[in-house]
Amino acid sequence: MNSTSTTELKRISQSSLPNHLKDEMDFVDSSFFKTAGRKLPRPEQLGASREGIIIISEMQLVIKFGPRVTIDEAVTMWIVRKCLGSQVPVPELFGWRVYQDTVFIYMELISGVTLQECWSDMDLSDKDAICGQLRDILSSLRQLEQENTFIGSITRGPLIDRVFYDRPKAGPFDTIHEFYHWLEWLPQRFLSLSQRYQDPYLNLMPKDTTIKFTHADVHPTNIVVSTSAFGPPRVLALIDWGQSGWYPDYWEFFKMCYTTHWEDEWQKSWIPRMIEPYEHEKYLMDEYTATIGAL
Repeated sequence: MNSTSTTELKRISQSSLPNHLKDEMDFVDSSFFKTAGRKLPRPEQLGASREGIIIISEMQLVIKFGPRVTIDEAVTMWIVRKCLGSQVPVPELFGWRVYQDTVFIYMELISGVTLQECWSDMDLSDKDAICGQLRDILSSLRQLEQENTFIGSITRGPLIDRVFYDRPKAGPFDTIHEFYHWLEWLPQRFLSLSQRYQDPYLNLMPKDTTIKFTHADVHPTNIVVSTSAFGPPRVLALIDWGQSGWYPDYWEFFKMCYTTHWEDEWQKSWIPRMIEPYEHEKYLMDEYTATIGAL
């Protein structure tokens, strides 16, 4: 494949995405449907509670559902796998359903354990190998390009980051300046005009930042690794793409630190080996998240 076609493959347009407005979608070319007559279980057959994960081992099937689960997460899994293949391992997407205002995502069951479960038992060489693989995975993910620049979810919807849960819709934003002014407005939105103040951090935010595709929750609980005794551990999949989207380039680093304690070995020693540190931007975003109560 020549360089031009490689670039085109990694450039995402809205027209290249599955139709996220549909309440029901089957990816009939996926491995699930290779067995003749096979159908995805319907939500009403699952006896599902309000939210959670259902595993049907005999079908190698995982069903994720809940009030915060979105079709955007399913669309993200599909396009990342299509554009990047094994460079960014993602569970294969089989389909989705919307039932009683709840989204159900049907995906491949990955046989492994989370990095959270086995990290403390790994020796230094295994930890180094895993973090090297994650560095390559994140580098590949950041090679995805936009056809038209914006900050928002994969479908050009609002950002779905947990930092912004239970707050006014975060975008989408056409420019980085719109995003920064929204951050400035967020903690002041209940103040009268006379009470509003000049944001002390606004002029310190980087104005020349680029927009990168971001997982936004690269935490050991969302990294599935192999458990074979016959070779070094491998990253089998990144899971939980629910917060992913197009963010400022520092967001992945900020969020990797945000989800761990500042004294934790993962943050102090390993995150900087996986992704370029953005310490200045992280400090500013820590201040913003504290101001809006997203701790």
